[in-house]
Amino acid sequence: MRKSLFTGILAFLGLSLVANGQTNIPSTPSLRLRAYERVFINGVAPSPVMEVGGKETKVKVIPTKPVYYIYLIANKVPYIKIERVWVKQQLYTATITRVTTKPVLIENGKQKDTLVKYTDEAVWQITIKDKVTNGTKPKKDIADKVAANELVLRLNDKTGAVYTRVAKTFTKLEPAAGM
Repeated sequence: MRKSLFTGILAFLGLSLVANGQTNIPSTPSLRLRAYERVFINGVAPSPVMEVGGKETKVKVIPTKPVYYIYLIANKVPYIKIERVWVKQQLYTATITRVTTKPVLIENGKQKDTLVKYTDEAVWQITIKDKVTNGTKPKKDIADKVAANELVLRLNDKTGAVYTRVAKTFTKLEPAAGM
């Protein structure tokens, strides 16, 4: 009798913990990466052909340094910190800020492009700052990812868990005039 009562109480407690979601089973967060690149061209809007004296001539446009728009869509991660960012195999410093307005839009002439659609999940914007020039090389475990991808993010959360997210290539946005 005692044994079955004890077993029943344990089963009830176990089921109530599972039903309330209070188990200590860690859930893997969802971290999705969106990476865009846009070049700005000095002067007026870019045009590959220019008419000079009634004759069309191809014009070589000289783009400036590209601007990167990087977003991390995070589910079940209330806090995140950047450890390292590699852009096209170069290490950079970066900052991360939470985006409050969704969807994330960018102007493309008279139109607007959607970089991140509306979501209930947290959206973080990663802003690339300065190139790290002290000769720091990636550790062996991440060096292959840096070599094979245009963007590699190394992140951690409050618990110290480390996440690596990659983007094979940046999505190219239409060039824009002057900056």
